[in-house]
Amino acid sequence: MSQLTTQPPIAAPAEEQHWTARHGKPIVFVILTMVAVGIYLAATLPIAVFPETNFPRIVVGVDNGVAPIDQMEVTVTRPIEEAVNSVPGLENLWSITSRGTAEIDLFFSWSVDMYRTLDLVNAAIARIQTTLPSTAKVNTTRSTFASFPIMGYSLTSDSVPQTQLWEMANYDLKPRLNRETGVSSIVVQGGQQPEFQVEPDPSKLIQTTTTIPNILDAIGRGNLIDSPGLIEMQHQLVLSLVSGQARTPDEISNIVVKQAPNGDVVHIGDLGKVSSSVMPVYTVVTANAKPAVLLNVFRQPDSNTVIVANAIHSQIDEIRKGLPKRIRLQPFYDQSEIVNASIQSVRDAILIGLVLASLIMVLFLRDWGTSLVAGLVIPATIGITFIALKALGQTFNLMTLGGLAAAVGLVIDDAIVVVENIVLHRDSGQSRAEAIRSAIREIRVPLIGSTLTPIVVFLPLISITGVTGVFFSALAVTVGVALLTSLALALTWTPTLSHYFLRRRRAGGRDREGAEDHGVPRWLFRPYERVLRFTLEHRLVLAVFAVALIGASYLCYKNTGSDLLPAMDEGGFVLDYVMPAGASLADTNKVLQRVERILLSTPEVESIARRTGLQLGLAAVTEANNGDISVKLKSNRKRSGDEVIADVRHKITQAEPVLDVEFPQLLQDMIGDLTSSPEPCVIKLFSEDENVLNQWAPRVGSAIKKIPGVVDVENGIENTISGPARVFTVDPGVTARAGFTPQEVELDT
Repeated sequence: MSQLTTQPPIAAPAEEQHWTARHGKPIVFVILTMVAVGIYLAATLPIAVFPETNFPRIVVGVDNGVAPIDQMEVTVTRPIEEAVNSVPGLENLWSITSRGTAEIDLFFSWSVDMYRTLDLVNAAIARIQTTLPSTAKVNTTRSTFASFPIMGYSLTSDSVPQTQLWEMANYDLKPRLNRETGVSSIVVQGGQQPEFQVEPDPSKLIQTTTTIPNILDAIGRGNLIDSPGLIEMQHQLVLSLVSGQARTPDEISNIVVKQAPNGDVVHIGDLGKVSSSVMPVYTVVTANAKPAVLLNVFRQPDSNTVIVANAIHSQIDEIRKGLPKRIRLQPFYDQSEIVNASIQSVRDAILIGLVLASLIMVLFLRDWGTSLVAGLVIPATIGITFIALKALGQTFNLMTLGGLAAAVGLVIDDAIVVVENIVLHRDSGQSRAEAIRSAIREIRVPLIGSTLTPIVVFLPLISITGVTGVFFSALAVTVGVALLTSLALALTWTPTLSHYFLRRRRAGGRDREGAEDHGVPRWLFRPYERVLRFTLEHRLVLAVFAVALIGASYLCYKNTGSDLLPAMDEGGFVLDYVMPAGASLADTNKVLQRVERILLSTPEVESIARRTGLQLGLAAVTEANNGDISVKLKSNRKRSGDEVIADVRHKITQAEPVLDVEFPQLLQDMIGDLTSSPEPCVIKLFSEDENVLNQWAPRVGSAIKKIPGVVDVENGIENTISGPARVFTVDPGVTARAGFTPQEVELDT
């Protein structure tokens, strides 16, 4: 009897799953954690208009009162030029010398360490400090975007004296604003600084044999606060102070100058008149055509512009509560508005891109699950990109935010390709796991190649140096990181989510022949099929059309303008102006008052702030015949900023032909000042002979004016920096017989 044996049936091999399915939960956890970390780090990223960088430029500014230009050049400018010429890495050296001021610009290669170079420049100047005039004040500054204010406020009143506004700005508002986190400094401009004026009577000076230096010495000795040391008093160690500080004209009048031989004491009040006065000023500062004190807020280099601005706004609101109603504190410039607008634009671009991409996915794939899978790639990519931006030392600025907005379409493209291929395999009859595995294996290499292609295009932008490199390197880094992140998510995040959200194939869902093609109605393909069939049958026509298209593209390229920054409406502009050299402050002020009326009569203008004889920036050399007006436009205006500028330019040139004006945009003006190129196009003429420069500069300027589209041409000669000076030569014999010295003559003059 035979024994029948039965073998257990061989089990079918388990369906092989893609590794993302086996590790789905860890993948989701890791990516969600990275997104959360990225969102947290995004709140710590500095926000500014431009990428943070150290321009290879150091500005040496010198203030020496009102010393004549020839003396400044010999005793200040040339010694400093010779001292700093040995600093390693120096490529170019420029200088501008005016009455009492000088600016020496040092340009270095982009590879140098600017922090170390600044120390070397300071050390070089310190070596010759003793040879410079004792009254000269030297200041060295690195060129950064933080060298310019991010906000500006004007303090005005119709009844409060300018001296009181000046004291309020310096002793109350400035300390309160300066203590906010991220604020570097508060620069106060305008107003009148109070002082006491002593007017000696010459007859009384002769009668008492007193000189002007005697009076100055008496004020210096008597008007002081000093400490002789510590003393023991009532079993305590007490700090002793000796105060002779004068706070009123009467107290100054009581200061003793000398004691006469007959024993009488001579006071300052016995020699002349003492009264309250203000320091002489050779500048004019106004806001909305009224005398004003301006407070300019500077941020620290690594601070967040928006956070600093919000803190200043809050502090200003608190300050306004305690101000009298007759004092107005109003903004005239706010850089954070541009940054906030950029952030809102990027947010809107991301949301719009997400919505449109989801709608297209739903339209073509007819599946909300696939749309959700692809759509979630955008926020995940952006969140992880924030981590890379933080690690690379980037900030939120126009270029990085613009890079994120531009990368939205490229970012979701990888996810769409993966999801569409998974759906294709699913609809061909494969199970969900098989479809994911087959789709990833099939598209992995082409997907990597297609993603690396745009990255390779952006890669050379990272190595660009100069001002262009500052902007495009930030853009290239942002786009490159976003694309690499989207590629990684497309190969991990997308198939993982497909396991959870992708529906199984519906029976008969794609069996209607001719009705749909992968979820897309056939009628959408018919126009494309007709065009494709025509081009394949008429290749010569296609070739001619392609050549014509290339030619038209070349013509458009040749006729398209170029600029570092795109044209944008910044909500305001700067009006730089120059009167003829040597024009008095009074004459310049009269002309500018008429210009202010033109600006304030323009419906789109919200507020203006004028500086005459002053400028902001890096050791700006100015005279009483030039300055600038900061114009803030209304947000709900009908005309664009360019249209307003064109209208204002026409009115001013017609009404004030003697005034040279130009209208740089706020951000472009900032970049021009940082690079010492205040104009979009600068032509430099070099010669050892000054007469040759004086002869050819006007010719070059006249030739440039004839070029269509060119406005605001300055030849550099018609408006020289320094005005006229008058020299009084002292006769030693005459002064000696009169009992005076040249120093006393200078003080009395």
